[in-house]
Amino acid sequence: MKLLQDRLVNWTRPRGAPDKTARRIYSARFHADRQRLRWGHEEEAALRSKTGLKPGPKLAGRFGDSRSWLPDRRKTLFYGLPLLICVAAVAVLFAIGRREPAPPPVEKKASLPDPLAGYPEKVKRELLAPEARVPATLKLTFTGKPEDLCKELAALGLENNGWRRAAFSGDRWQCNSDLVALTTPSVDYGPATLFFLMRGPDAETVDYLRLKLNVEDPKQMKIGQDAVRLVIRALSDRYAWAVPDKVLDAIAHFKRLEMTDRGVRLSVAPEDPDLTGDPAARQRLNIIIDFGKPDLIRAAKEFERPPQKRRGPIPAVE
Repeated sequence: MKLLQDRLVNWTRPRGAPDKTARRIYSARFHADRQRLRWGHEEEAALRSKTGLKPGPKLAGRFGDSRSWLPDRRKTLFYGLPLLICVAAVAVLFAIGRREPAPPPVEKKASLPDPLAGYPEKVKRELLAPEARVPATLKLTFTGKPEDLCKELAALGLENNGWRRAAFSGDRWQCNSDLVALTTPSVDYGPATLFFLMRGPDAETVDYLRLKLNVEDPKQMKIGQDAVRLVIRALSDRYAWAVPDKVLDAIAHFKRLEMTDRGVRLSVAPEDPDLTGDPAARQRLNIIIDFGKPDLIRAAKEFERPPQKRRGPIPAVE
């Protein structure tokens, strides 16, 4: 302590003042003080001289200040800091594991331009209305010239008189064939025959087709059915119309069928012996395809052009 006091006095000494402690450092008293600071009290020094022990924390704890053997704080910090870092890392990982996962980001879809932007407001209201003003059903219709269809059926073997006005009905047109024999008659049965009738409201439209098949001999049933399918296939190929399978199945089994496909009424009907009084009537089959009239979506007057205003005579200016 004396040494520290002397050092402090020396540091605070004004420049140029004589140093009174310079000789004290090398004096016997100063040496004794240093030995006492190093070895403690005289009793401890005597014990050390007898045992040859060096100063250490054990003797210092017995005879000297107990603070001299305290553990080094730097070592404590050196060994304890990694442990603290590990504990903190485990705590952070545990907190991250318990945290609920964030919801996936919602993808924003790019908005498309309005396809009706260039139309007037009146047209937009008509197009976006929840219901049509006059609901209509799209129906399948024959397009093309009926005369060409009559010629194609004649090429298949169904000779006809061509597309012309119907007798006793000036507002209808028709094309029909004679009774065409498909087979030769046998001893017990007559030949299998086929007949067709096609009608329309004018010279450019067909809306009705009827085929009648008569097969008396059950052994010739397949020949008659093949002829009917040949005619129906010609219509299907010409007008790109797929005939429903139910119709073909009803023809193959001579069973009754009534159905509608895309606005077209289809009927397969064997004749009833009870109505005709002929037991052989069940061997006659009627196939009817009725296209009907297309529905009008709106009144035709709305498509008329408004009358143009005529300019009057320009008055003369004097």
